[in-house]
Amino acid sequence: MGIGIQFYLMAPLLGVASILQTTTANRLVVAGVKPDLVLLIVVIWTLIYGGSSGVVWAFVGGIWLDIFSGGPMGISSLSLMTAAVVASFGHRTFSRFNLLVPILAIVLGTLSFSFTYLGILQILAMLDVSQGALPFQQTFDNIVAPSVLYNTTLMLIAMPFLNRIPDNYAAERNL
Repeated sequence: MGIGIQFYLMAPLLGVASILQTTTANRLVVAGVKPDLVLLIVVIWTLIYGGSSGVVWAFVGGIWLDIFSGGPMGISSLSLMTAAVVASFGHRTFSRFNLLVPILAIVLGTLSFSFTYLGILQILAMLDVSQGALPFQQTFDNIVAPSVLYNTTLMLIAMPFLNRIPDNYAAERNL
């Protein structure tokens, strides 16, 4: 599969993942959190094809999420883009075939996504654009920490498939 077909399949894949994340994933709730499917796809793409294309697809996936979730427009895109930048350190610096690299990428990606998202919500609350502020410690304990564990578990499940996808460094130059 060349980069051309992957390029054309990624936008619909992110769209379907965002629809599943905002609708069907509600049935997959564990410890009060649901899987971050779009985040997982963006981190996997970034580990394989690099940060440049990862940030582009994070933006696209974030727009899809914002359209279907009803949250402030752009907040998911910005949050996913920070996660892609963090995960991009695992692209060439370290081998994604090492067990710790994808795990660390999804842990740090989930944390950066969550903290960026919550930080923007907090700023919007202080500016009286949105209603109510989130208590940080309670939000971290009840949402962020379980999300990190859930996404890490999903990455562990996805790793055998991730390691079968060949590297394609041309993808980073084409986007």
